[in-house]
Amino acid sequence: MESVMKISDCAPLERIKYGVCSFRDKALEWWNSIIQNLGEDATYRLTWEELKEMLLKEYNPRNELQKIEYDFWQLKMEGADIGGYTSRFNALPRLVTPEYERIERYIWGLAPEIRGMVTFSKPTIIQSA
Repeated sequence: MESVMKISDCAPLERIKYGVCSFRDKALEWWNSIIQNLGEDATYRLTWEELKEMLLKEYNPRNELQKIEYDFWQLKMEGADIGGYTSRFNALPRLVTPEYERIERYIWGLAPEIRGMVTFSKPTIIQSA
C-alpha cells in the first residue's frame, strides 16, 4: 500500500482516505466503527502511522505483536550485508517513533565497524537498500 501511495504521489494528508478505500469485509466494518466512534473529521485527520498502529493492535494477537517487537529489537546486521539488514529493518513495522529514535535503533543494529561511520555522518533518514 505504501509503495502504491509513493508511486501515486499521494499527499500525506490524503493517505488515510487512499488507504482505507481498499478495505473490505471485516476491515471495512472495523473502519466504519472507528468513524462512528471518533467522528469523520477526527478519523480522517489520523496520520498514516496512527492508522497502521491501530490496524496492528486490531488484527494481530498480542503474542504476534510480541514476536514482531522481539524481532525488531534483536535485529542486527549479519556479516557485511548492509543491504539485507536495511531491507529486513524496513520490512518490520515502525515500532519506534519519532523518526530520529528509529534511526538510532537502525544504527544500533549495524556492525560495529560500520556503526561509527554512520553515526559520524548523522543520518536523518533510512534509505531502502
